[in-house]
Amino acid sequence: MVRLKKSIMVLIMIISIQILVYAVFLRPDIMTWGATESEISMKLAGDSTSPFMNSTRAITIHAPDTEVWKWLVQLGADRGGFYSYTFIEHLSGYDTDNTIKIVPEFQEMNVGRVVPSSRSGSKLNWRVLAVDPGKSFLLEGWGPFVIKKIDSETTRLIVRTHGWQINSITRIIVCAVMEPLHYIMEKRMLMGFKARAEAGEGVELSSAPDYLWFFSVLLSFIGFVLMTFFFRNLQSIIMTSFFSLFWLWTLLIFDPQPVYSTGLLLVIIATSLWFRIKKPHQSKIPPFQKDH
Repeated sequence: MVRLKKSIMVLIMIISIQILVYAVFLRPDIMTWGATESEISMKLAGDSTSPFMNSTRAITIHAPDTEVWKWLVQLGADRGGFYSYTFIEHLSGYDTDNTIKIVPEFQEMNVGRVVPSSRSGSKLNWRVLAVDPGKSFLLEGWGPFVIKKIDSETTRLIVRTHGWQINSITRIIVCAVMEPLHYIMEKRMLMGFKARAEAGEGVELSSAPDYLWFFSVLLSFIGFVLMTFFFRNLQSIIMTSFFSLFWLWTLLIFDPQPVYSTGLLLVIIATSLWFRIKKPHQSKIPPFQKDH
């Protein structure tokens, strides 16, 4: 029981370090992922409708703005999907899929339209408040989606997420949990629109890298948590703390590519095996005896 309490205390310490590092070092970056200083400060439609601006994120797409708009205007579970982690959406109970075609009847975005998060019905829906055809639209409860033409073959896609009114401890906790989760899904959505617009209509895009990245991240988290319970010397605690921080960067900062997550997972497995092999060897060493 004492060993279990010590392991739990070590785990709480490691997670506390993660929270501190996230709040001080990572959060400012993920709130402005991909956006330039001018894009962060620029006035966008709907700025006056929200208590504050929670984030401004952007991505460069190597495709004409007219093509990007055709994909963007199909946003919604009832249309083209969200081009994010579809399997996570399914696991969360949202019925949505991504289309590989530009559908003519989905090419209008009208004020008052409700963009649903699930085809089977959901409380999480967004009403269209304003539209500038070919350039932007504003979703109530989310924010503006803006297309900015750079040249004939380059486009910037900018999404500004509006913040919630924080008026209770419960809302603070909900925001603290939802903020990084929303970032992970929105970041992948921007990358999804980029991949879709650059690939062109009718091209199948594999979801295998997404699966591999996600499950490697999940198993890496389980791995460093288990290390806190099975290995308790100072060296293993330091290594576990290091892995936990690298995991945080893998989850939030690095591109969601399998090379980072699977690499971390393999290192955690190798380190765990090394500690496991080393432990019985050390137990055979006689205790230190003072010279006389």
